[in-house]
Amino acid sequence: MQVRNIPLADIAPSELNPRKTFNQEELEELAQNIKENGLVQPITLRKAPKGASAKFEIVCGERRFRASQLIGAKDIQAIVKELDDKQAFACMIIENLQRKDIDPMEEAAAFHRLHKDNTMTVAQMAKMLGKSTSFVLGRIQLHNTIPEFVQLMRDGILVLTHLLDICKLTEDQQKILFESCFTEACRSRWTYKFPNMPQLHEMIDEHVMNYLEKANFSLTDDTFSCSQACENCPLNTKNNPESFNDANRPRCMKRECFMKKCQEAVFRKAKEHKDVQLVYQGDEKENAVIINAAKEAGLELTALGKRNYVFKPVEPNAENFQDKECFEKRMANYQHAKSVFDDNVNDGTVVKVFEICFSGQLSGEEKYVFNIPQDSLDNENIVNAMEVVNKKITALKDKLYSCDEQRRDEEIERHRAFLEQSDYSLANGIMSKNETLIFLYIALKRLSQEFKQSLGLDTTFGDYTDKASLDTIEKKMNQIKREFIKSALSEKSVLYSKDMAHLLGLLMGEKYTKQQRDISKSLDEQYASVKSSLQAKIENLKSAECNEQDEN
Repeated sequence: MQVRNIPLADIAPSELNPRKTFNQEELEELAQNIKENGLVQPITLRKAPKGASAKFEIVCGERRFRASQLIGAKDIQAIVKELDDKQAFACMIIENLQRKDIDPMEEAAAFHRLHKDNTMTVAQMAKMLGKSTSFVLGRIQLHNTIPEFVQLMRDGILVLTHLLDICKLTEDQQKILFESCFTEACRSRWTYKFPNMPQLHEMIDEHVMNYLEKANFSLTDDTFSCSQACENCPLNTKNNPESFNDANRPRCMKRECFMKKCQEAVFRKAKEHKDVQLVYQGDEKENAVIINAAKEAGLELTALGKRNYVFKPVEPNAENFQDKECFEKRMANYQHAKSVFDDNVNDGTVVKVFEICFSGQLSGEEKYVFNIPQDSLDNENIVNAMEVVNKKITALKDKLYSCDEQRRDEEIERHRAFLEQSDYSLANGIMSKNETLIFLYIALKRLSQEFKQSLGLDTTFGDYTDKASLDTIEKKMNQIKREFIKSALSEKSVLYSKDMAHLLGLLMGEKYTKQQRDISKSLDEQYASVKSSLQAKIENLKSAECNEQDEN
């Protein structure tokens, strides 16, 4: 193909090009490179369609074209090919799919277009790019992702891995998932920055797939308005295994019925919360359907108004911690926060409410708010002012409870400082029971987990100050002492310490006399043989040297 210099004014980008995004900084770097080194590879053009404003249309090389414009070039090296729309689009896609920085959604659109137009088979696309067929099929399916989730990926709230699972849902299912879990109102309630994959699957299971294991009602209850218990319902996939592959994990095939039961279950739970205000979050219009249904069920809902929820402290789970000190610190923080929270509840600073719904979504959750008069809820200034006062009260209570903690810490520090300067170690009398336990406890901290488990002690965090553990330590004190001796004399460093080696010999001589004799006998025989062999070699060398002298 002949390379020609084509005026930039005669060239226009193609609307067919699947690449829609161009990084300005990278374009400027490319422009500088072209300015200094020239164009390394000519762009590819075709004649523009009739009626177009330019003579030529770009097939491959739009970045090079844009970079050349940035440096004020008049023309650019190009190859002009005779290509129809289908051929031109295939060339564009092939070039774009080979980029390292390709946007996954542009890649998905390109694969989808090639597949839809029957330009290339999945196998051909996979071979062209050195990818697996499953990768290509995944990208084709990714194109089905609704724009709302694509935008969440662009905003950094989701990542590509999330979308590769979400795109497997139908468009309607994706919309249900978005409205139920990913709107701004829903995201504001997340307790994490963004969901991990198990959390995403949990959302899909609960809000889209209608898995009955996630239901907030009994599957054998036939008193709901549907008049049909889920357990024996024909719309339960368990009862129709011939038609559903996932019959072993039952789900409801009629979402309207499933959601109606969920709503009625929330209403029933609300009726159990006597003397607790029933609220909805958001404006009345978006919650109207659920508010009206609640009214029919005899429930009166109140707008949360301008109030903010007060979060109840969550107790840390020991299983989520490997480090004892980290867990203890988190637990201490929790206990402190809970003391302040409980005090606020007890004196009425904070009150419990039952949330029926938020932003049109069913909730059914117990929550807490600062206690604000009903007639002030819609006055943002009053609500804000009262919340500021209540937060100040909470902060002062926080300091109040901190006094006890600070006193405890200071007491420990003073005890420590006193002991450091004391004459405690000069006493040579018999140790008390507590002293013996303290010594054993400290020794035990330096021994292996396996040994502690063999004593029946809980090794999760190594805290043995409870009565049962201390009784065990007292009963097994000699066993602990011996394990401590064993641990110290089993270290490799004993080889380099004469005194420790001497103590090791004493122990072997007293407790393992036969084994000590066997080891000694085995080593005597081994090294007698080694010494004999070495002596023989020395005699041979001496004899060889004498013979050499005699010959000279």
